Amino acid sequence: MGNFFFIDQSYKNFLEDIGVNSQEIFKKVGIPWENMNDEGISISKEQYISFMNSMETATTNEHILGLSNVEELVLFVPPLFAAMCAKNGVKCVERLAKYKQLMGPFALNIVKNSHTLELEFVFDDQHTPIPRFTVLSEQVLIVAILRKATGIKIIPKKVASQYNYGDEFEQYFGMKPQRHDKNILTLDLIDMHQPFITANNTMWHYLEPELKKRIAELEADDSYAAKVRNELIELIPGGTYTVEDVAVELNVSPRTLQRRLAVENTTFIKQLNHTRELMARNYLKNSTMSTDEIAFLVGYSDANVFNRAFRGWTGLTVGQFKKRFRN
Repeated sequence: MGNFFFIDQSYKNFLEDIGVNSQEIFKKVGIPWENMNDEGISISKEQYISFMNSMETATTNEHILGLSNVEELVLFVPPLFAAMCAKNGVKCVERLAKYKQLMGPFALNIVKNSHTLELEFVFDDQHTPIPRFTVLSEQVLIVAILRKATGIKIIPKKVASQYNYGDEFEQYFGMKPQRHDKNILTLDLIDMHQPFITANNTMWHYLEPELKKRIAELEADDSYAAKVRNELIELIPGGTYTVEDVAVELNVSPRTLQRRLAVENTTFIKQLNHTRELMARNYLKNSTMSTDEIAFLVGYSDANVFNRAFRGWTGLTVGQFKKRFRN
């Protein structure tokens, strides 16, 4: 487990959106709010846990259930954006589980059974108790994402934690949550394989005008490479963007896709890197996301690897690019 974790403006946006005074929370746990800027700050594990515990006393059930309004959150919380871009619920929770390793000292354990998918919410040391706000908000948010993304009112098979819930949560989930020694959300695998209708739509709402303009140019370009890049722009945030994935979207075999690119004197890897560069430039110019978050959204789980790739594409480090653009 890491000793320090990164927080940025998205945390403030998240808290304010559900009606919590973010400045008060950060000051209470000793996080230097006045130093918060576009780049964000690093805090210790102890501060992070204190922050989560403070949320427990500063929030109500109404605040937690406010997370069900996922449409308002997805535009400025990168992990939700990536989750909504996934193809289905299974891919969605896999993206969320992977992202949690980048953003804090907790984890989402996934157990796939013959008919269900079980999600367990834990700190990444597997024994530190997670506050009630954190557990219940995660359960509400995941169900909200699944419902919004599929257009179906999905009812969990089981909702359980070490805490009491309340009648309003039974009404929201459509079933009675239970007290349990583990923090569990169990879902039907049939529901989790329902296709996401937001797989493409979420991307279009999130894109800045500059990238939208570039996409329009790609659509006007009748080359096969442009068609591949257009599919990649939609697939990369969802985490499934191999040559096989793109071939499925274009209704051809991977071999045919690669052969058609070769005719245009290019390769799938070249088009993938070109698309990643385009997306990375856009995110760096038009958002306050951290380097870790941008790396994640363009397909890199390691920010250092992303930094090296970005320098190879542009001749600049991420920091140099930001500074040059802002100047």
